[in-house]
Amino acid sequence: MVWTMENVEPPVTSTQNTPPTARAVARPKPSFKERFQTLLTEYGPLALVVHYAIFFLSMGVFALLIRSGFQVESAAGSASTWGGAYIASQVIKIPRLAATFALTPLVARLIRRLRKKGPDSP
Repeated sequence: MVWTMENVEPPVTSTQNTPPTARAVARPKPSFKERFQTLLTEYGPLALVVHYAIFFLSMGVFALLIRSGFQVESAAGSASTWGGAYIASQVIKIPRLAATFALTPLVARLIRRLRKKGPDSP
């Protein structure tokens, strides 16, 4: 028997026409708008309630901090307190949105748990 290169080496197949596997294809990260739409679709109005609750809580805390640091006695001073609180709340918009994404599923889980433990439950 005569050994040739054909018998020794495995056959080589071209991979140019083969489709990539699922792992080889990297999915692009969804945009913020797509993730927010998914959050709203999944949790509905609860996501908006959590978002605005965090917003008004931050506004109140900033107004309290501004007010405790300054002696404001006029209506214009009060308006500037709330204006400053609004601006400070807008500065922390990204952490507020991150908190909305993190807290909404937890609040939904808590609400479901409390509904199961209603007054009719043993």
